[in-house]
Amino acid sequence: MKNDHEEENKPETDPLRALDRRLRRDRLIRQIQEMGGIVGKLADEPSDIEIDFLERIVAWEAGPFTSHRDWLAQRGKEFVPPAELDDDSLARELWRLIEALALARVFLYQTDHLNDRELYERLWREVLPTECPDFARTEDDASHWDMADASGDDDEVWLRYYASKRDRRDWQRTFPERSLPPRAQLPQRRDHRLPVREES
Repeated sequence: MKNDHEEENKPETDPLRALDRRLRRDRLIRQIQEMGGIVGKLADEPSDIEIDFLERIVAWEAGPFTSHRDWLAQRGKEFVPPAELDDDSLARELWRLIEALALARVFLYQTDHLNDRELYERLWREVLPTECPDFARTEDDASHWDMADASGDDDEVWLRYYASKRDRRDWQRTFPERSLPPRAQLPQRRDHRLPVREES
């Protein structure tokens, strides 16, 4: 029995469909090049996966765009501003927001250094207003938010709470002029419950 991936990549036997794919790919490549992009070597015959990938490149460059907040609101999911929530209702609203973001294909990582209010405020202030192309969000889509900002300029939170002993040694060798923050225990135990993107 063939899986969906094999079906998507098998040679096209319908000559009209194959021609349509080639024309669509040529149009997408021209659009990408007109926007200043470079397209590498492609297969002789385009697949659905390749066409979908090129369409996403164009979407990210050309829009239209919508915020995560607006995308969710269009689907009936709106959220209360942090200042209007007491601690009990905030915990419930936080998990409702986390689940809604996963529906929008937005996945969170390394949140255990933040209490519920701090996390909700960051999601409200940073994640919900973020814009991305306004297309259907499928299982192939994912936006990843590292709340420790391990790859950013300020790596103190990551070093303090999440970096392994080896990570800390490597960091110290790379930046001997900087002081290494002491290790600290994570105050929350939330990350293991967060929705994750399922690998196909």
